[in-house]
Amino acid sequence: MGRKKSRINTLFNVLFFLAGLSLGITLIWPGLLNNEQRKCFLKIIEDGSDGKVTIGTILSIEPNSLVKINNAKNPYSKVLLIGDYCFRK
Repeated sequence: MGRKKSRINTLFNVLFFLAGLSLGITLIWPGLLNNEQRKCFLKIIEDGSDGKVTIGTILSIEPNSLVKINNAKNPYSKVLLIGDYCFRK
């Protein structure tokens, strides 16, 4: 009987975590629900995933944001800065 309760509690904890994560990301990046801003984010990530970025992508980003993204220490910080640029316009 205890194992069944444990599985239900684990499922509830996972669902609670995913709901909180989704709500948190939506609150941090309000533009996440906007299709145009999502395309901006995915375009920049897709273009830079191979290590080479096209001139069009570089020119589409504001200089201040570009400098912040370039100076980021790790890839996670770069993704966060790109998300800030696209979703907080």
